[in-house]
Amino acid sequence: MKLITKTLLIFCFLIATIVSPANEKLDPRWIQVTGEGVVETPADLAILRFGVLTTSKSAKAATRANNASIAEIISVLKEKDIQEDDLETTRFSLSPQHQYRKNQSPLVVGYRATNTLMVKVRDLDRVGEYMELIIESGGNNFESLSFTVEDTQAMEEEARILAVKNALVKAEMMTNALDTEVGLPLTIQETSHSNRPIQARRSMMESGAMMASDVPIQAPQELIIRVRVQVKFEIE
Repeated sequence: MKLITKTLLIFCFLIATIVSPANEKLDPRWIQVTGEGVVETPADLAILRFGVLTTSKSAKAATRANNASIAEIISVLKEKDIQEDDLETTRFSLSPQHQYRKNQSPLVVGYRATNTLMVKVRDLDRVGEYMELIIESGGNNFESLSFTVEDTQAMEEEARILAVKNALVKAEMMTNALDTEVGLPLTIQETSHSNRPIQARRSMMESGAMMASDVPIQAPQELIIRVRVQVKFEIE
């Protein structure tokens, strides 16, 4: 029995001796930093969102009038070089209008139809022209004007490279202060929630004010694409 116990103790000691160096290699000293890459780029696309609101005593009449206005707007925009693929109905709603009476059930007195259309404008110099055409053709519920970038893949890749380089610079600054050196990266993780460029938006009231003036609508000079990464570096 003593011989078996002694043998087991020797075996456990040998296993511990073999495993310990391996664990040290699997658990190196490390530092974790966050890097950010920013790329600025001019807008190449304007997005108009507007609606047509119509009311009538019957749901059918309200819907018919609304569809007629939307059809007129789409026809005019197509005549002015807007492609069909750049027109999209994003929301349609039909709701009753009530008259509230004391101690009685609400009385339906009519219906309201709302149709919202999104228009992509690729010629940014003509944004004001299209806004005016929409209003003249029946658009009466202007929602927003935003500027963005349609294809961001190349700029996102550039921002990722800048983010990783930024993380390395941060790691080197901190390790130099401790008289150590940065080793190979152990993990790299992108932490950006979205790489879409920050859009420049103008509200309905702001856009209406611009429409009332003779000042051309100017797209923002630069939009920002931002990427963040989290990198864990080995410390040598």
